[in-house]
Amino acid sequence: MLAKPVLILRIHNYNKVSFGAILGCLDESLLSSFDIIAFEGFKDFDLPSWQGRRILALYSFMQSHMPQVYKEILEFKENYPQAEFLAGGAQATAAPETIETLGFDYVCSGEGENFIGAFLLKWLEGKADRGIHRTGKAQVDLNASPGFSRIIDYLPPIEISRGCSFGCMFCGVPALFAGKVRHRSVDSICSIAEEYLRINPSRRVIKFLAPNAFAYGSHDGKPNLQAIKELLEGLTDTGIKSIQMGSFPAEVRPDFVTREVMELVSKYAKNKTIVMGLQTGSDAMLKKMNRRHTVEDSLRAVALIREFGYTPHLDFIVGNPGETYKDQLEMLEFIWFLIKTYGAKIHMHAFTPLPHTAWAKEEQSEIFDDIKAEMKRMQSEGHLDGWWENHIGYYREGKNLAKSLSKKAKKRLSDDKNNDI
Repeated sequence: MLAKPVLILRIHNYNKVSFGAILGCLDESLLSSFDIIAFEGFKDFDLPSWQGRRILALYSFMQSHMPQVYKEILEFKENYPQAEFLAGGAQATAAPETIETLGFDYVCSGEGENFIGAFLLKWLEGKADRGIHRTGKAQVDLNASPGFSRIIDYLPPIEISRGCSFGCMFCGVPALFAGKVRHRSVDSICSIAEEYLRINPSRRVIKFLAPNAFAYGSHDGKPNLQAIKELLEGLTDTGIKSIQMGSFPAEVRPDFVTREVMELVSKYAKNKTIVMGLQTGSDAMLKKMNRRHTVEDSLRAVALIREFGYTPHLDFIVGNPGETYKDQLEMLEFIWFLIKTYGAKIHMHAFTPLPHTAWAKEEQSEIFDDIKAEMKRMQSEGHLDGWWENHIGYYREGKNLAKSLSKKAKKRLSDDKNNDI
C-alpha cells in the first residue's frame, strides 16, 4: 500500500485564522487522504525522510513575510526536491505574479474557501493545473463555513464581517474583497461560540475579526444599531462571560463611534480598551488618505470612548507618501494631546506600500530622526507600542527582494525565449 501524500501547513501567528477558515471547509474524508503536518519553521523541525512520497506545502502570508518565505522555499526544495507549493492569502491575491517568482507551483489569488477542496482532489489525482488560479472576490458565504479547524489547534476570533467599502489609500482590504461587505449571521456567530464552549468549557472570552466591528450588519456607511444589539444579546444568551467588542483584531472607525453605539456596547462588552484607527492628526493628510473623516471626528470619538470608561488605543501611521516634517510634528502634538487629555495609548505603524492599494507605487516618506526619538521616548514611557521600526525594515527588505526577483524573472523570461529558438 502506498504511503499517503504529505500535506504541510506552514503555520505562523498571522495565518492561523485563515488556515482555520480554509481547513474548516474540508470534508474529513478528504483530509484523511493526507498525512498532515503543521510546520512552524526549520529551526525546531526534525527533518523526516519522505523519500518517494508526494508533498504539498500550503502557505499563506503577507508582503512583509516574502523575504523569509523565499529563503524557506529554497531550503525546502533542497531537502525535498519532490515538494510542491501552493500559496494563498493577501499577497497571493493582491500580486499573484510575485508569488510565482518566489518558487510556488500553484497560486490561489482570491478567497480560498470555495477553491481548496476541488484543488486538493485534483492534486491527489495528479491533475492540478500549475500557475495562478483566480478564484474571484466576494464569492464566499461566511455562514457556510465555521471559520476554524481543530487541526490548527486554535479557536480564533470569530469573523463577523469581511470586506470594506471605504477605500483608504494605504489599505488593501477593499480591493482584496471587491469593496463588498459581508456579515456572518447572528445564528452562525452564536453557533460558533457555542462550539467553542463545547470544545473548551472554561473559555470565557469571545473576540471578533472584522475591518470595523461597529459596522456589523451595516451596508450604508452608518452603524446598524439593531444588528449590533442582536449580536450582543445573542452571544450573551450563549453563556459567554466576556464579549470583546471593538478590541483587536476588530478595531473601529471614528465615524462609527456614536453615543448610541457606545451605550449598546458598554451594556454587554467586557473589554476595557477600544482600538480605533485615527492614522494621522492632520486634516490635509486625512484627505490624502481618503479616510472620509476629520480630526474633529477623531476627537469626538476619543472623548466618547473615554466617557464610557474605555481606554482608547489609537492607530497612527508615520511616513505616509508626501508627508512633511511639519505633518509629522503635527501628528506628535496631536498624539501628546490625546495621551494627556484622554489617557490614550498609541499603536504606531510606518507606511509600507502594499500591492493592490491606491498607494502601491508610492514611497515611504523620510521619518525624521527627532520624530523617531520622540516616538521612542513615548514607547519607553509606556504610551506607545507597535512595530513601526520593523515596518521600516520590511520596507527596505521588500525593495531589495523586489529587485532580486525582478532580475530572476527577467532571466527566466530570457531563458524561455532562447529555448524557443
